[in-house]
Amino acid sequence: MVSGKRLVVMAAIFAMLLLPLGASGVHAAAMQTDTGQQPTTVSSGYITADIFAARPVGLTSTVFGTAAFIISSPFSALGGNFEHAFNEMVKKPFLYTFKRPLGVF
Repeated sequence: MVSGKRLVVMAAIFAMLLLPLGASGVHAAAMQTDTGQQPTTVSSGYITADIFAARPVGLTSTVFGTAAFIISSPFSALGGNFEHAFNEMVKKPFLYTFKRPLGVF
């Protein structure tokens, strides 16, 4: 039986390992919204994968990205890339997780 602390640590490590996958999904979602094309039908497999894999990864990416942005914001402000850092670390993961149609990658 896995203890509660050990389970939390394992979940955090798993989420960090999946974080790059969320970033590639954000890029794919941005490419689809740039072209303005929306699919007419979405298969149930895509919807299921979105609910159980992509949305949790996106939510984890949003939380960790926001935390990293808060920590790095003084350095971003000094470097003159505060807005770019906010867009990449907070806004894009948030839009990918909460604004994207279900099942559309």
